[in-house]
Amino acid sequence: MSSSSSMDCASSKDKEAAADPPRAPWWTGETVAVVTGANRGIGLALASRLAERGLSVVLTARDEARGEAAAAAIRDARPPGLGAVRFRRLDVADPASVAAFASWVRDELGGLDILKLKDPALRRMLLNEAALTERDIEGMVSRFLAEVGDGTWRGRGWPEVWTDYAVSKLALNAYSRLLAARLAGERVSVNCFCPGFTRTDMTRGFGKRTAEEAGRVAAGLALLPPRDLPTGKFFKWRTPQLYSKL
Repeated sequence: MSSSSSMDCASSKDKEAAADPPRAPWWTGETVAVVTGANRGIGLALASRLAERGLSVVLTARDEARGEAAAAAIRDARPPGLGAVRFRRLDVADPASVAAFASWVRDELGGLDILKLKDPALRRMLLNEAALTERDIEGMVSRFLAEVGDGTWRGRGWPEVWTDYAVSKLALNAYSRLLAARLAGERVSVNCFCPGFTRTDMTRGFGKRTAEEAGRVAAGLALLPPRDLPTGKFFKWRTPQLYSKL
């Protein structure tokens, strides 16, 4: 799931509506939710919320000590109905780490149910879903890195605000749509969620809402009944839209 800063605040009523899943949950204590980068901020808040709802939650992080501490903090809170909480080290930028984690999930847990992971020519390429490929997305990122490296990126149509962050989210959103199309018909939903300008370490404590508020809304979306959960969408807070405005 991705995040950006181009959003307006939702009302308290909207937050509550998005925060609480249906009274008759579709999940059980055997339902596995993996939250990457969950040792702090929105990831930690989301993992906590899912565990409070009774799911079996796996937190991941690159730093093992911080990850273990985050998992312990959730367990120590001991809210009623708390599901199992585990930590497993994962570096999503390391193919070997990803492969080892995937094998562990398959062998130890039997799979997972929920996974929470952010120019005119460029715009046309990203919006042409019928022709979009992983190679296109990788090529876009490689082109951006090359132009940053040689100092020519300005004036080439890249996002003007938080450029590096925005490009990473463009890639994430594009890949999410690609994956959603690829998995259509297989009962797998792939969406992006934008919590907006949220108070976390990355924003140095600035923002319009807290990580806990964002975590509640993200959990509410993830726990929608499967029949009601769309795929290939970009959620601006709790509102599904087709594309990010990055």
